[in-house]
This record gives sequence, structure tokens and C-alpha cells, in this order.
Amino acid sequence: MNDQLPYDVDIQLAENENVEIDASHSDENEFEHKRELLKKTKIVKQTWSILEIFQKIKEGKLLLNPEYQRNVIWDKAKKTAFIESLFMGIIIPPVYVVEIPGDNILEENTYEVVDGKQRLSTVDDFIKGTLVLQEKSLEYYPDWFAGKAFSGIRQEHSEMVNEMLSSVLDIYVITANSPEFTKYDIFSRLNKGAEKLKVNEIRKAIYRSETLKIIENYVNEHVEDSQYKMVFTTNDIKRYEDYGRFYRSIAFFVRTNPEKNCVERYNSRPREMINDVLYDIQQRNIIMDPENVLSIIQQTIQLLIRFKENSNKQYLIDACIHYAVLNPQKVMELANAIETDDVILESLEKSPQTTTNVNNRAKRVRELMNS
Repeated sequence: MNDQLPYDVDIQLAENENVEIDASHSDENEFEHKRELLKKTKIVKQTWSILEIFQKIKEGKLLLNPEYQRNVIWDKAKKTAFIESLFMGIIIPPVYVVEIPGDNILEENTYEVVDGKQRLSTVDDFIKGTLVLQEKSLEYYPDWFAGKAFSGIRQEHSEMVNEMLSSVLDIYVITANSPEFTKYDIFSRLNKGAEKLKVNEIRKAIYRSETLKIIENYVNEHVEDSQYKMVFTTNDIKRYEDYGRFYRSIAFFVRTNPEKNCVERYNSRPREMINDVLYDIQQRNIIMDPENVLSIIQQTIQLLIRFKENSNKQYLIDACIHYAVLNPQKVMELANAIETDDVILESLEKSPQTTTNVNNRAKRVRELMNS
């Protein structure tokens, strides 16, 4: 059974908005499933010394800049105050990290910071010697520490420094074998600030596969292209909405079944369907041909360009992507007919993301392709 992710309105963007759920759907069963997954969750509390944290960062075993993290940086005043807090022995809030297994049994696990990036970055900056403490931000040790970096403070106050280096922080490790449900939920719950992580940032953090590497490589190579910028805004790119569109296209490509005229296991919950497909790809339950993945990306961009002025372009792409990969020329030839088709237009009038309307569009596109 796939690890279903929590239905959390705060982080779903618009994927499940305005979807009328089939009354036969059993919320009770869904909640029971979540509770079962929760029992499988393993979060281990560890204590790492300040010196140990620095060494892990230095050796590349603790990653402070996973790609989903935003580059929000503390200023020198905050960094100085935090370092002084360490010298004062103040209890620091816990840090959360996610465990990343090695590629093989001989390779050590690494850790990515989920919550606590600025605290750990400040420790790293200070011990490396790149942080000079500000006098105005020191309340207890300005006469000892002001204007000095780590080495200078250590020369004059070695006992204090050694005590600080041996002090420990509570580290909560989300283990590698925890259900994706847990990882997803923890990411969302720990990022409830003004700029909380959105769904595609979280997906990018959690799901790992060769398929998603192809997407990442494509984006890195083409993100500055004029055609790419034509369909994705700067803010889209900043918040990984481009990745999100590609994830969505892959899910609809995989789940569209022309023989049954439907999108399988859609259940009026597009967010969950996308997550399930990404999870199955990660677990190798679904094997994607690299050429198909590249074609999905390219055809998504072409469809975004073709339907650029259509307010329902995302739904049209969902319905077309399976066929666009198989026969891109014919889909483009039919684009106007698809946009103006009465059945498709009717499916877009009210609640376009219901299973009935999604399947009606998928069926109609297939009929047009076969006409």
C-alpha cells in the first residue's frame, strides 16, 4: 500500500481546491490509514555537541543547504547574539534533520537540516572564523568578545571555548525508513512562518529518483531560456512551481489509461495522486523511460505555450499530456478543437477537478485523437 500523505489545506496550493469529493469516499478509513502510518514513524532524539556538529558539516555529513531550502540569512546581530547564548549555556531549541541513506551498505548516512538551518550555519561560520562578533549585539561579554573571531576568543578564553564546544544540542532525526507521510507532515508543520514551504518545495525535499534528477537537470540547463521564462515567472521558479507542473504532468501521463477512458486512482484528489506517483517512482514500483520523462517535460512546455492565454490551461495539459508524448504533432493540430470542444468546455464550467470531469476530458481527448 502506498504511503498516503496528509490532506493539509495549508500546503496544498490549489491542487485540491474546489474539488467536490465523492460522497462514497470514507474519511474514517483515510484517518485510520494515517494513524497506522504514524505508528511506523520513527523520530530519534540524539544529542550532538557543537564540535560534533561542526565536524559533520565540514565532512559533508550534515547538509545545510538542501535545494528546497530558501536562502534566508541571519544578519550579524542575530548571529552574534546566538553565539553569546551558546557561551551563556542557554538551552537552544531543538534542531530537526532528515536522515538520507547512503547509496550502498558501506556508505554512511548523511543528514539534511529541516529546521534549524540558521543556528547550524552560525555555528559553522563562527568556528571557521568567518564570523566576527559585534559589540552592540553582545550583552554579557562585549569586553571579552567584541570584534573578535573564534581563534582570538579561544586564545584568551580557552576554557570557555572548550566548554562551549562540548555543550550539546538536541537533534531530532527523522529516520530514513519513516513513511513519506511523516516526512511531508513534519516539513509542513515546522514551516508555519510567513514564508512556509509550499507543496512543491516539500516534494523536492522528500522524493528522490532518477526521474526527478532528469527534471532537475533539465531545469538547470534551460531555466534561463527565453521559452522557459515565457511560461514560468520568476516567482514560479523561486517556489518550484515549474517542478510542480512537471510532477503533475508525469502523474497524469502515468495514470491516464486510454483503454479505460480514465485517469486511474485519481479519486478527486490530484495532490494525493501526484504524491503517490512520485512515491511509486522513488520505490521503483513505476519505472520511467528517461526519454519519456524528457518528452513529458518538453511537451508540457509546448502545451503551456499553446494554451498560454487559456485560463484552464492546466486542466487541458492534464488531459493532453499522455497523448502529446505519444503523438505531439497531432495534439498540436487538434489544440484548437480541444479548446473549443463542447464536452471539454462543459467539464470546465464547474468543479473541473472532480473525477467525473477529469475523466470526461481524458475520454474526449482520446476520441478526438482517434477521429
